[in-house]
Parts: sequence; C-alpha cells; structure tokens
Amino acid sequence: MRFLTPLMFVIAIMALVMVAAVTYFGWSFRQFEEVTAQTRLRCTPVVGIHGALDFEPVPDSAAVYLSSMDRRGGASRGAIIRFDTVNPLDDSSWRDRTVGLPIDFQPGGLDIFSGVTAGGERVRRLFVVNGAGPEVLLYDIDPGGNLLLRRRFTDPRLTSPQDVIATGPSSFYVSNVTSGARLTWRSRLDFLLGLKTGQIFHYDGNSWSAPIGDLAFPSGLALSRDGTALYVAEMRAKRVRMFDRDPVTDRLMPSGDVRLEGFPDSVTVSGDGQLLVTAVPQPFSFAAYTKGIEEKAPSRLLRLSPQGEIDILFEDPGDILSAATAGVSLGDKTLIGSTGADRFLMCEGAPGADA
Repeated sequence: MRFLTPLMFVIAIMALVMVAAVTYFGWSFRQFEEVTAQTRLRCTPVVGIHGALDFEPVPDSAAVYLSSMDRRGGASRGAIIRFDTVNPLDDSSWRDRTVGLPIDFQPGGLDIFSGVTAGGERVRRLFVVNGAGPEVLLYDIDPGGNLLLRRRFTDPRLTSPQDVIATGPSSFYVSNVTSGARLTWRSRLDFLLGLKTGQIFHYDGNSWSAPIGDLAFPSGLALSRDGTALYVAEMRAKRVRMFDRDPVTDRLMPSGDVRLEGFPDSVTVSGDGQLLVTAVPQPFSFAAYTKGIEEKAPSRLLRLSPQGEIDILFEDPGDILSAATAGVSLGDKTLIGSTGADRFLMCEGAPGADA
C-alpha cells in the first residue's frame, strides 16, 4: 500500500498545476470579466438567419450580402444571402444566392469589388473566404443579385483564411490566422500561447505574396476609403494594427496600433472614416457557445476614432445577441452579426453614413 503515497502526491501536484493553469488562463482570457448590458444604438433582432458571420454593403443600395451558416446546428453547408434592410420581409432577402456552388461551403469574410477591369469592362464581383477549401472564391454578381462562381484561389500556405479585402477585379488581401488548419490542436495551441504564426497574404492577379507576417491570430481586415491604409484585427494580441498602403504597388508599411481590452475579431470602416470593431470579451465562452456547449456568450462592438479614441457602441452579456463577430454601418443603420446566433441585429444610430 505504500506505493499509493507517492502516487497520491503526484496526483495532488497535477491537480494543483491544473487549477493554477485554469486560473491563469481564465484571467488572461478575461473569463472572469463582468460584461454588462449597455448600448448607444436602438437595435431590433432579425430572427431566422443563422450565423451571420460577416456583412458587405452593396454599393448604391440599402442591401448587404451576408455570410451565413448554422454552426451550432451542425449545418453541412453555408449560404450567402442578399438582405434588403428597407424590405426585410421580401422573399429575396432570405435565400442563398450562390446557386449551390461550391457544394462544400463554409463562408467567412467577404468583400465587394465594384469598378473597371484592365480591359475596360465595368464589373461587380464578390470575394468570399471558404473555410472548407481553404480558399478564396470569386463570384460575378448578376443584375438580379445572384452570385455566379467565377474562380477559386488556393495556395499551400493558405491554411486558415478568415477575412478578405478586394484590391482589384481579381486581386485581394486575405488574413491567415495560423499556420495550422483551423479547429485543430495546432491552431488552438497557437491561440492559447499567443504564438505569432499568422500572416496576411496578397494575390495580385498573378501570384501570391506574404507582405505581413509574425501576427498573433490576424482575423478581420479593412481598407480605408481611399485605399491608403490597411487595418488588421490582430485577435490574440488584443490590438488593431494599422499599415500605410501604396495603392499602386500594394506596398505596406506599419504605421501604429490601438490596444483593446477585448480580443478583436472584425474591423470595418464607417462612412466618416471611423472603425467599427467587434471585440470578443471572453474567448472561451465564445468558442463554447459556437460549439453549442454554452447557451450564450457576451458581445461587444467598439468605435475607434482616427485619433485612437475608443467608445463602446454595444455590449451585451448574451441576452440580446451572443458572440458578435461583425459590425457594419449602412446609411443610418448599424448591423451586428454573430457566429452562432439564430439572428443578427439591425440598429438605428450609425456612427457614420456609408457612401
């Protein structure tokens, strides 16, 4: 029986180590932070669209494209929906616009290019991250708003794409949050330890490059209205990184950052040049909610001024909206989406009107 004494000693030490680790990471990832209900917006839930992960306003309209997937419900395929904020009850606001392609589809970030090709053709195209690839998809937008799959972009280094920003009719930046595949032990370890294995890739229409590396889980991307600044939500570093950009050469130079209390997931630019940032208050609750383990998770939407001032536009413990992942301004409205909820919020009181 004497062998039980050292065994019990080892078990006790392991238990203490586990308790210490849980306590340390709990504080590090703000699991014990109290999240209160506060908002500067008047929000109405739009129920029935699951997992509105990202929004992209349609130029010269009151509509947005949104990437949707019922992750908590275990859906096998996602959808891209064109939602009319003026006529939300119209049938066209609730159906998938991808005509079923590709078959294996887990939509992430999306962005519209509206302009002229090198051949002088005026086009409107939608770039979409497909986590199932992993890849970036390019759709032509037809006059009725339907999406016709035009091209698929892949690269061996693109293992975990999250968001995409168009820089031309067939060029873009895409964030790669970790060098490992998403939802693997490698990616979880990268996030837990804050390892800087993330990158921003650029495809110039002919070839791939990696202008930015050594990032700790880069998630959301945004370009300034004039294309001279790139913003990166570096989630694990709890900051928004800023880069000066040459629109002709696509060259990027670091220009500063803004530190946040939460973990930034998405970043968009409002009509007056301010940034809207969804900052995850509690990453562990966020992950557990998305997987269906917990019933709710807190949400937070921030406004960042060009001078670096931070305001809370919306904060909720999960009673109104859980696990917010996207915020975008559209005219006098602000839309807030979620990775797992069966709704998104359409709010009055935008921080800046979209052009």
